[in-house]
Amino acid sequence: MSPPPPKRVALVKLGAIGDVANTLPLANRLRRAWPEVHLTWLIAPLAHGLVKGHPAIDRFLVCDLKAKGGWRRALRDVRAARFDLALDLQRIQKSGLLTLATGAPRRLGFDRARCKELSYVFTNERISPNPRPGVTVAQYLEFADHLGARESAPEWRIPFVRWSEELRGGRPQITLGLGASKPANRWPDRHWEDLVHSLSHEQGLSVHLCGGPEDVPLGAKLARISPTVMDWTGRLNLRESAGLIEAGDLFIGGDTGLLHIAVGVGTEVIALFGAADPLRTGPFLRPDSVLREAVTCAPCRKRRCPVAGHPCLERLRASRVGAAAALCLSKLS
Repeated sequence: MSPPPPKRVALVKLGAIGDVANTLPLANRLRRAWPEVHLTWLIAPLAHGLVKGHPAIDRFLVCDLKAKGGWRRALRDVRAARFDLALDLQRIQKSGLLTLATGAPRRLGFDRARCKELSYVFTNERISPNPRPGVTVAQYLEFADHLGARESAPEWRIPFVRWSEELRGGRPQITLGLGASKPANRWPDRHWEDLVHSLSHEQGLSVHLCGGPEDVPLGAKLARISPTVMDWTGRLNLRESAGLIEAGDLFIGGDTGLLHIAVGVGTEVIALFGAADPLRTGPFLRPDSVLREAVTCAPCRKRRCPVAGHPCLERLRASRVGAAAALCLSKLS
């Protein structure tokens, strides 16, 4: 006979954006398996903007650890919640400390081999070692397996802002995610220029540019290529960006939060990988969508490329990406 489910559960996943999106299948599976459980998500302010009000979560405990007094407030709130199960999904020191601070009698984390910064010392229960772990979503779902939450189809239910159908203008629409938090994951600007020219002039597509404030100069430059290019860089919040991606036929971008949001809202993707390892952070259930060049130094998972010329992404040409986009759209029509 299975043990009764816990009553108050904490999910500790502060960020980043992609990892937060990738946590949603676990949250939804726990909610379906344990409808009476009170689920609280410990999350950072920026990532909270994407999932605020999500129906699977009873409470978001926003932890602004960078603010003055942020740690003190977070620890006070976490201790007051009286959890009986805490899941450390982030596996770093600060998430481990928050997991420990819950005082939960069961503090579940990754196996020691997959932990960083000695975070395993803060948990007293761990999921089984996995010599061949899958991408992030699959690894998070291992927690549900360990807890005996019945298996169900992965579901995200990202609360995006719905865009008007008039956005398309009668053309197939492609959304490009220009940025990346890690410089090693950024596709060269001149390749973006070649791709936008191909998509807008040669393929006659509607192209929408998405990214943060740091991507505004590139977005403005690309928007001058064609009247069918719309620049939204630096102008949208996460939910609006998710809605823009959902309204499109195809998303193209690197290993970024927007890529994983695209998977979550059900849009077809082309994932541009270089230094990042697609076996670890690639799009869930979309291995065939990954484009990468075979270079001996990749994947390296470094924040900045130490090799002159950044060959893993420099060699991934716009012609190959454009051809993949055309093939993908042909299958959708």
